[in-house]
Amino acid sequence: MEKKRKKGRVWKIIGLILGALIIALATITFIQVDFSNPKDLEKFVQVKMKKSGMTGVSIAIIKDNQIDRIINYGDADREKDIPITNDTVFQIASVSKTVTATAVIQLVEKGTIQLDDDINTFLPIRIVHPKFPDTPITFRMLLNHTSGIDNNWKLYDSLYTSNTGGGDSTVALAQFMKDFLVPGEKWYDEEKNFTKDKPGSAFSYSNVGYGLLGYLVEEISKIPFPDYTQQHIFDPVGMKHTKWLHKDLLSNNVLAVPYDAKHKPLMPYSFPTYPDGTLKTTTTEFAKFYLAIMNGGKAEKGTILSQTTLDEMFKPQSDNGNQALGWSYSALDSLYLKGVSKGKVIGHNGSDPGVLTITMFNPDNKSGLILFFNHELSLSLKSLNLHSMVKRLVKESGM
Repeated sequence: MEKKRKKGRVWKIIGLILGALIIALATITFIQVDFSNPKDLEKFVQVKMKKSGMTGVSIAIIKDNQIDRIINYGDADREKDIPITNDTVFQIASVSKTVTATAVIQLVEKGTIQLDDDINTFLPIRIVHPKFPDTPITFRMLLNHTSGIDNNWKLYDSLYTSNTGGGDSTVALAQFMKDFLVPGEKWYDEEKNFTKDKPGSAFSYSNVGYGLLGYLVEEISKIPFPDYTQQHIFDPVGMKHTKWLHKDLLSNNVLAVPYDAKHKPLMPYSFPTYPDGTLKTTTTEFAKFYLAIMNGGKAEKGTILSQTTLDEMFKPQSDNGNQALGWSYSALDSLYLKGVSKGKVIGHNGSDPGVLTITMFNPDNKSGLILFFNHELSLSLKSLNLHSMVKRLVKESGM
């Protein structure tokens, strides 16, 4: 009987401890996560963003084939008390790859190159996978991340200009490609710069591969990559404030200051492979680019791609059908929002120090969503506020 009473007391104590833990966890969750759902969308965004701790965001909702509304929250520069507006320019990380892919696909449409051409046909240097030197690396492989070119993250991260004073990289795109991909050069490493897979056989996300695509556009068009995209994409679409390099930003442009997960402001930065992630644009201008893509390439001042070419660009290529030529079908899946949309969604997300970008659209009903944050996402309960915010925004857009 005494043993039973002792056992009962033990379970009672355990129960009290568990109850206290559950209450404590619930309290912590309640403090960090907002569970309200204001009917007014702008109020909803304000509540979720405030609770998330993120510095700022600019949101473009595309609905019925037009920009339905722009919602801005927070500061472009907290220290100078400059708010985010429709004209605030954001560096958009890997979402930049959609523009780089478009530039390459334009050359395919013109018949200048073919997707399955050996890239060495167009380069002054020779690039091969050291383990598979007889297998050509093609434009298709670079576009769908199956080239076998790896990122060598330790080196790649060390070349961010935030480590050396910020601004544009002093390492030219062509020089980086030579030093990284040619045997015997400064940064060449057979093991770290290449995967173990034969080119064309396996998906492996490659930032360097997209930098190489930008370099190829330069070599083929005989003009600098920023100039090519300005003439053939930005000018036709009407993207007056969209630039790749800091030095090219207009004097009246307000570039959103990036903030890290600890709310520390970071200096504007870049890296040698800038075509893979340093595009600077506004949500309004990038929405124009998406609208052109959704409408058979037709833009304000011309056509950037034909519908036939766009259909080819959107064909699933790798990563179990999730990766197309520069575009991804897993934009929602990667946010744990699979099944939220009404139809197929294609897009691209991005992240970098002080930057988070989410972009997607439904080509069937011509709806879409663009979110540019100037704050690095932290892995905490507070990030659940962003999850619920994006979920509602997807539904509001009608995707």
